Amino acid sequence: MATHMLRKGALNDIFPENYLDLINAPIKLFHPYRLLIMQTIILHGNVEFRQLRHNIPDITDGNLASHLGVLEKLNYVHCHKEVVNRRLRTSYEITEDGRKAYDQLLSSLRKVIEHEPEL
Repeated sequence: MATHMLRKGALNDIFPENYLDLINAPIKLFHPYRLLIMQTIILHGNVEFRQLRHNIPDITDGNLASHLGVLEKLNYVHCHKEVVNRRLRTSYEITEDGRKAYDQLLSSLRKVIEHEPEL
């Protein structure tokens, strides 16, 4: 059984250099829930916590809050809190950094997915 080892720089032989952008893509966005959160906020603008919870399947409040916390620390989303009818309303919007990171990741993924190597 033969195993093939890639020599250093071998990826450059398989993929053009600009396809390797994926390696430099924001790793924290690779989580499926974070991608769904970012996509939902980008599509709908200012989104309330409860709307995110309803739009993302099988996510708990705690799990959603944790992922939002990571995105907030990265400055990818901004959190707004206000009291409406004596209840706290928490909503999120995308930041410029968040939009750039999301677009960079999507662009990198498209390059890899659309690339058909010559055999």
